[in-house]
Amino acid sequence: MASTSTRSIAISPPSSQPFQCQICSSRFTRHENLKRHAALHSRSSSNASIPCHLCPATFSRPDLRHRHMKRKHLDRMEKTSRGGNSPQSDLQRHAPTPPSLTSEAEGDADQLFQQTSTGNDAINLSNSLRSDLGETQMLATSFSSQESMLLGPISQSAGVNFLEPSCNLNMSNSPSEMSLLNFSLDQGSPERLLYGSIDFNQGQNDWLPSTSQIINGCQLYFKHVSHFLPFLHQPTFDSTTIPSHLLLSMLCIAYQYGIDPDRSDQQESGVSLSERCYHRARDLVSGDDNGSDESTPTLSLVQSLILLEVYAMMYLCGNHSAYGLKTHTRMISLARSSGLSIPLPTELTSKTPCLNSLWRTFIEAESHKRTLFAAHQIDTLWYQFLSIPRQFSHLEIKHELPCPQDQWAASSAAEWAHKRLVAVVPGPPVQYPDAVRLFLSLASDPSSFPSFDPFGAINITQFLASSAQETSGWSAMTGMISTERLEPLRKSLEALGPVVQAEEELQHANWPRGALCEATWQSAMIDVRIWSPSHTCGIVGGTMDAVLQQTTYLAPSCEFLCESNTAQVIKPHIDWFLTYLDSPVVPDSEAPWIMLYAFKAFVIAWQLIKGSTLGTMQVVGVEDGDTNGALEWARRVFGRRQRWQLGKIILTCLDTL
Repeated sequence: MASTSTRSIAISPPSSQPFQCQICSSRFTRHENLKRHAALHSRSSSNASIPCHLCPATFSRPDLRHRHMKRKHLDRMEKTSRGGNSPQSDLQRHAPTPPSLTSEAEGDADQLFQQTSTGNDAINLSNSLRSDLGETQMLATSFSSQESMLLGPISQSAGVNFLEPSCNLNMSNSPSEMSLLNFSLDQGSPERLLYGSIDFNQGQNDWLPSTSQIINGCQLYFKHVSHFLPFLHQPTFDSTTIPSHLLLSMLCIAYQYGIDPDRSDQQESGVSLSERCYHRARDLVSGDDNGSDESTPTLSLVQSLILLEVYAMMYLCGNHSAYGLKTHTRMISLARSSGLSIPLPTELTSKTPCLNSLWRTFIEAESHKRTLFAAHQIDTLWYQFLSIPRQFSHLEIKHELPCPQDQWAASSAAEWAHKRLVAVVPGPPVQYPDAVRLFLSLASDPSSFPSFDPFGAINITQFLASSAQETSGWSAMTGMISTERLEPLRKSLEALGPVVQAEEELQHANWPRGALCEATWQSAMIDVRIWSPSHTCGIVGGTMDAVLQQTTYLAPSCEFLCESNTAQVIKPHIDWFLTYLDSPVVPDSEAPWIMLYAFKAFVIAWQLIKGSTLGTMQVVGVEDGDTNGALEWARRVFGRRQRWQLGKIILTCLDTL
C-alpha cells in the first residue's frame, strides 16, 4: 500500500505522525487510525465483498473500486453518467458496506496528504463524499503543476474555493446526490468546477447554427464588433471556408447585438443563441491542442480564443471569467509559440504573380499583424482593470503599426492599390517598439510618422498608461514619489493626443464606432493624474464585477480631488466622457470596456459634486451640488446599456452610491 517515497520518509519519522504500520510503513497521527488501517492487512479475501459489476474483480474498499472503474471502465462510466443514471449508485445498492470504512478513510486521508507533500510534479485535491449508505469515498484528482498554478489564482480571484465541497458537491444524504462518476474535470473548462456536474456538451455535440443564423450573425459581427476587434477582413470574408470554432466565436459576440432570425418572435432569443454558440465554440477549441504548424489554422485558433475570452469576461462576467482568464493564458502562449509577434516572410510578396494575389498576401499579413495587436491590447486591459501581470512585452512585437483603415477596408485589389499609391507617406514605416520609444523620448514630431490605423494608437496609449500604473505601484511600495518617471509619461501622452484626436475627427461620422481610440486616451490622461487604488493597494480582481465594485467603493476621495489642482487638470477628460454618455446615439457599437472607462469618469465627477466643486457636470446640465440629479442622469445614460451584463452591473453599483 505504501509507496517507495513513503518508506523512505519512514527512516526519519515526523513528530506529527508518530504511529507507523509495521507492514507497509505508513504513518498516522492517531493510534485509532493505525488500528483501523492495520485491519486492512488482516482482512481475508473472503471479506473483499465490493464487486465490480462490469468484470470479475472485487475490492475491499469503495475508493479502490472507484479507481478501478476510472482506469478500466471509463467509457462505460461516461456513457452511464450522461444517460442520467449514476453507475456508482447502482454499485452501492448491490454492495455491502464494511463496518469500519468511514474511519479507515480518515486514516487513509492522512497518508494521502503525506504522499502529496513529498511529490513535486502533482497536487492532489481530495474531497470526501458521504453516500446514502454511510460510506465515504475519496476523490483524488491530479493536476499538473502548471495547471494547478493557473487555477489557483483564478479561483481565488473569482471568489471560488475549489477545495470546499459545498461549492460544487451536494453533501446531503439524499439518494439523488451527485455521484463522483458525474464529476468530470475538463482541463479546458474550469466552469465544470464552478458548476459541478452540468454537462455543457449534452445535446449539442454536433450542433451548428442554421444558414440564416450564420448569415445574420456575420452581418451583426461586422456591423457592431469588428471595429474594436478588427482582425477579420470583411470584403474577402467567407463563412464557408473558416474553421467552425472561429465562426461560432464570432456569432457568440454578434448575437449580443441582435435577435435569432429563426426565433424572431421570442424575446432574448439572440442572447440564448449567443450562449449556445459560446459553449459549442468552447468545446471545439478545447479539442484543439496548440494548432498545426501552418500559420492559418493557428491564426484562426488565436482569433477564436481572443473572441471567447472577451465574451466570457465582458459579456457573461461573474464565474465565467475564470474561463476567460485561463483562455487568455493559453492564447498568449499559442501566439508566442506560433511566431505571431513576427511579420510573415517578405518573400511571399515577391512571388505574387498578379495584383489580386498581391492584395491577398497583404490581407493575410495585415490580419496576422492585427491579431497580434488585439492580443496585446487584451493583455494590457486585464493588467489595467484587474492588476494581473502582463504576459506580453511590447518589445516582443516586431510589426509595423497597422495600415490606415481605408486601405484595410478596400473592397478590391484595384481600390487597394489606388489608395496605396495616393497615400501621403511623410516618413518610412515605423515598428511598434520604435513608435513607443519615439513618443517616450519625444525625439521627433509625431506628424512625421506615416499614417496608421487608430487601432495601433490604442496599443501605444495602453503602454504609456500601464507604465504609469507600474510607476505608481512602485511608489506605493517604496514610499517614494518618482516624478522623474511620471512626468515623461504625461508628456508622452500629451504628445499622442493630437494624433488620437486627428484620427477621431476622421472617424466622427462613424460615432460611436470610432470612439474607442480617444476613450482609451482620455482614460489614460485621468489615470496619470489620479492613482487608482488598484495601482497602489495590490488589489487583484478576477471579474469585471469586482472591477466595478472597486471603482464604486474605492474612488478617489472628494477631499483629495478638491484640495489639489487635480480637479481642474482632469476636468476636460471627465467632460469628454460625460458628453459621450449623454449622446442620444444608441450605444450598440461601442467596445464593452468603454463602459468601464465611462463609469470610472462618472464616479470621479460624482465625488467632485459631493465636494461642491463648481461646474463639475454642467456640460450635461447637472447643477453644482446636486448629487441626486447626478445619479438620476447616470441611471438614464447607463440604462441605455442595460441590455448587456456590464450595464446591469453598473446600474446595481449606482444604487450603492
